[in-house]
Amino acid sequence: MSFQLHRNGQYIPCDLPKLREMARSGELAQDEYVFDERVRQWVGAAQIAEMKDAWSIGENEATVAMELTPEMLAMFESPAEPAAPVRPSTPAPAGPAPSGPAPIAANPPRNPPAPGPGQRVSEPAPRREEPRREEMRREEPRSERSSGGGGSARKSNRPAGEILDPTMTTIKNAICFVLAILWLIKRYDEVNNFFGEKRFTWWHLLIPIWGIIVMWKFFNSISEMAQLVGANVPNRAVIYLVGQLCTGGLLTFYLMQTDLNAIWEHMGARPAK
Repeated sequence: MSFQLHRNGQYIPCDLPKLREMARSGELAQDEYVFDERVRQWVGAAQIAEMKDAWSIGENEATVAMELTPEMLAMFESPAEPAAPVRPSTPAPAGPAPSGPAPIAANPPRNPPAPGPGQRVSEPAPRREEPRREEMRREEPRSERSSGGGGSARKSNRPAGEILDPTMTTIKNAICFVLAILWLIKRYDEVNNFFGEKRFTWWHLLIPIWGIIVMWKFFNSISEMAQLVGANVPNRAVIYLVGQLCTGGLLTFYLMQTDLNAIWEHMGARPAK
């Protein structure tokens, strides 16, 4: 398959790969005429079927395919006529096809014909944007309050008390009455802080009869605390009261501190170092 280009008064033979290379490099315009030896006539470079995509430089640039109207094709096939002043025409070669390129009396027209109604313009394909990866927001786990003795995460937002050794607590309270009073005041404060209100006042224990009622309510509040946080602590209010009245508080000191430790540990508290 061969073609002819007319440049600088000379006919340049070209094959299809060379034409495509010239089109891509910009040496061949789409409106330049090329002599196609298959049909033995001059046609626009863009009218060659194999050349329609030769000017596609990038995927985002449009490729324009020009088509000649039937009237214009008939004009090229008609006998030689004097060239019109506005639209020159090139007569098709007459007689049997020569072996070489057809002689041309005059330079072929270089102005491209006006695009006909069949002109197709391919729009550039829209560029697909990669979907944005939404940033995953990782919520850091909130470090819950450390216990009064500090340490691990808590299972309750309520303030926890101090974890003490029940045996040493009982011994200290038995040896020193002042230490027993201070221990009791501290426990009352811890229970009031747990409920967020001042439910009990330690010096009410000094009031006859009323002190026993306050003591009974305080013992029952320990069981209520265990139920609120889900600790496995039995209700020992009766045992506390009997131990307070019969053992001078020794049994009560031990059992009460043991149960309070179980509640504080269930809430996540740890013994103070």
